[in-house]
Amino acid sequence: MPEYPEYLAAVVFAAGGVVNALVAPHRFSTAVLCCLAVTSAGIGVAARSAEAHPALATVLAVVALFLALALGLLLLADGVLLVRRYGPQAALLATGAAGCAVLAVLGLDAAFYAADGHAFGALMLAVNAAAGYLTLLFLVFAGYVFVRGRSTPLPDTTHVVVLGAGLDGDRPGPLLTRRLERALAVDAARTPDMPRVVFVLSGGQGDDEVRSEADAMADYLHGRGVPADRIVREDRSVNTGQNLRFSAALVDGTPDGHRATVVTSAFHVYRTTLLARRVGVPVHVVGAPTSPAYWLAATLREFAAVLWLDRLPLIGLSLLLAVPVATAVFEH
Repeated sequence: MPEYPEYLAAVVFAAGGVVNALVAPHRFSTAVLCCLAVTSAGIGVAARSAEAHPALATVLAVVALFLALALGLLLLADGVLLVRRYGPQAALLATGAAGCAVLAVLGLDAAFYAADGHAFGALMLAVNAAAGYLTLLFLVFAGYVFVRGRSTPLPDTTHVVVLGAGLDGDRPGPLLTRRLERALAVDAARTPDMPRVVFVLSGGQGDDEVRSEADAMADYLHGRGVPADRIVREDRSVNTGQNLRFSAALVDGTPDGHRATVVTSAFHVYRTTLLARRVGVPVHVVGAPTSPAYWLAATLREFAAVLWLDRLPLIGLSLLLAVPVATAVFEH
């Protein structure tokens, strides 16, 4: 066995991340490999600093403890705030549950340390490595969401596709209203000598909705002065993949030279881009602003959705974290 197996694993993961970034830069597996590399290196540093520099190891442990505590409390507080404001929706409950999970890991650490830290050393290492890896992966994903959510529309956009979201009665809800306002801003930014864009409004009628989202969006744009001949309704879709496929079919039926910009919420831009590549729809995606209180919960939901989108390769790669964990356990 190499003298520093965790570092060797980190180098292998990092090399895999570089290759993956060159071959398929849009895939989230690049982030997975890079986070595996950082976690593997962190395991090696933590194990060796504990032996050679115990004071430094204590300081690092305390810093990590407070950061984890702050993250857990933030997720829990955000989940409670949103549930009180919007009701017990699954995504909002998941935010609070994620905060409880972070706090539970800290509780396990405290219990193991109080019982006998050495006896539970292997279990503590495995739990903390997994928790640290998932936290790092989520933070990287949040960075993806933040950057992609600030994309600008194509300057020669001919069609703006607005993806549907929940209604408030028979009118667009706050999330959908922001998407429509972003679409109107794309049109308003065009110079006077450029033709006005065509709005493709994509959204069917959910089981709990009194009308299709496309119809509600059309009425909203009519109220903002958009004429009927610049509005196309796509009222069959029930998910983002169908939004993209059905809207693309409508845009493709127009004269040549069209270019579409898709408008969704900022937190949804990255996953929409991945889905567009998957269904073979060449579109550019831009984001509408989201309430800061809702952003964390929405990003957490998108994180789970992206992991589920490519669940077999991503989960398979994540399980490779067992390699540096096992080598650290057997070595020390």
